[in-house]
Parts: sequence; structure tokens; C-alpha cells
Amino acid sequence: MKLLETRIDDRLVHGQIVTTWIQATRADTIVVADDNAANDSFQQTILKMATPEGIKLIIKSLSDAATMFKADQSNMGALLIVRSASDARTLLESGIRVDKITLGNITNKKSNLKRKMILKYVFASQEDADNLMAISKMGVKLVAQTVPGEKSYDIMELMKKAGFYN
Repeated sequence: MKLLETRIDDRLVHGQIVTTWIQATRADTIVVADDNAANDSFQQTILKMATPEGIKLIIKSLSDAATMFKADQSNMGALLIVRSASDARTLLESGIRVDKITLGNITNKKSNLKRKMILKYVFASQEDADNLMAISKMGVKLVAQTVPGEKSYDIMELMKKAGFYN
């Protein structure tokens, strides 16, 4: 399976994914790598309902997704979506290789993590920043972009401006 785009988006499969990212990447498969979704039949049903006809949806735990990508030699083109920077880092540390990760929506929803606004649609905690820094040190380019064709932003520069790094 060829990874065409890797995206961090806490909404997983939603309108921007199905209307613009699939078309822009020409993906025929969406892979959601998320431990919660992999173990929740209700979330799986919602994700399936959001996936357009003709697009294959694969929902796997992080470890199962890593195993699948290492073993799959098919020509399918995949859009990989994870919920968090931590999940992306886990996949990269398991041996998945990508050149770029696009951050979509990371909300400031209720959690025990204090998050700062980086962009209107990207909020980050210190934990998020540490995971993004680790990913960047692996040689992966990190950008924020809502949809193809709109401006993309260098995440590491934005994190620096937000005071996470010197």
C-alpha cells in the first residue's frame, strides 16, 4: 500500500477529507489508525457512513496499522489519518516512513492537557509539541493545512512563535 498523505486530524473522517483530500491525493483507501475507533463499533459505523462509495475504509489499531503497512505490497493508494501527534509518532517509531505529515484539526476540546492556539484550527499542549518535535527530528516535514490549495503553514515555525521552543 502506498501512503499518499498522512494527516493528524482529531475528527478522523469528515467533510474535508471526503470532498477534497481524497480527490487531491487520488486515494482509493482511507486508513484510520486509532486505538479507540478500532475497538468501538459505534465509531466504526459513523466512520463508514462518512466514507464515500467506492473508497475503501480500513480501521485499525496503531499496532495493527503498522503491521499492515509493513506487510501490504499492494498498489492501493492510501490516505492515513491519526487522531494525535502521539499516534503519528507511535506509527513512525514502529517503522512507518513518511516524508510529510499534515495537521488538520486539533481542537481544544475538554481534556486534562492545557493547549495553546497555534492556528484557528490547531491547538497544542506541551505534550503535543514534544511529539511534533520528535517527529520533526525524524526528518518528517510538518505542515498545517485545512484543504489542498489553501496555504500551508510550517508547524515547527508556528510552535516556535507560540513559545514552545527557542
